Amino acid sequence: MEHSRKTLVLSAFVVLLLLIFPVSVGTEHTINLVISLFIIVILAQAWNVLAGFAGQVSLGNAAFFGIGALAFHFLAWSWGFPLYLALPLSAVSAVMLASLIGIPAFRLKGAYFAIGTLALAEVLRITVGNIFPRTVYIPTDQINAYSLFSRYYLALFLVVLTQVCAFFMVRSKAGLAMRALRDDDEAAETSGVNLFRYKYMALVYSSFFSGLAGGLFSYYQISILPTSLFGPQWTFEPLVAASVGGAGTLLGPVIGSVFLILVMELFALTLGKTYLIIFGAIFVFVVLFFPAGLIEFFRWLRRGKRVESVK
Repeated sequence: MEHSRKTLVLSAFVVLLLLIFPVSVGTEHTINLVISLFIIVILAQAWNVLAGFAGQVSLGNAAFFGIGALAFHFLAWSWGFPLYLALPLSAVSAVMLASLIGIPAFRLKGAYFAIGTLALAEVLRITVGNIFPRTVYIPTDQINAYSLFSRYYLALFLVVLTQVCAFFMVRSKAGLAMRALRDDDEAAETSGVNLFRYKYMALVYSSFFSGLAGGLFSYYQISILPTSLFGPQWTFEPLVAASVGGAGTLLGPVIGSVFLILVMELFALTLGKTYLIIFGAIFVFVVLFFPAGLIEFFRWLRRGKRVESVK
């Protein structure tokens, strides 16, 4: 109880700092950087619920991100839907896609499920690239009225919403069932857990918030290249962030996303694509020595300090 209270207080303090950040010390570059961080956090937590808690490792979340971004673009900028309708509908479009592929995909297990979801994302990427080969832009009047601050605070709200929803889901009966099927699906089924129901619930959560992140990205960008919305980076960057931070934990995706963005910011501009080698080496180190992610490293440090204080 004491640990939960401390975590709640720390989370509230961080949110408060993020609320005042743009109007106090934020520059245009740092605000853009933090918005990018928010998008990765949403995607990483969406992947984490499906893979880290429910044990269904998906390599196709880029499909949900891309369809959400594309749906938002047409709903908001082509058909004139207001933001408060276009954004949730972009997430619903991702859920509809997930529902369409959910029943056949869940017949696959392990690596076959991962490969199947990756194939879906690639098929959509190629299809969308053939239909929409050119960059699309938001309307001119929206460009003139563009506000980075409003996009920042919307992104912050969606990050908090994602974390709160994940918190209540994993602590509910459904979350317990998801962890049971992750650890041993056959034993869980024998105990009366409806495997398909809870796998599908995890998929709905993952696709909804991936689509929401896509809608946010589309709202944030002045122009988008449709085929790039389905690129593998929208799957693998959140996957790596969640894995490095600590898959199967609530804070792991946040820690991993911050780590990923910092590495990209520190090394990408000076080393170009070479920074991927450095990040890959760090990733291997974390997996080898801290299989549960950086969150395990911080716990190790805390245990070490406690031992020293006792001495």
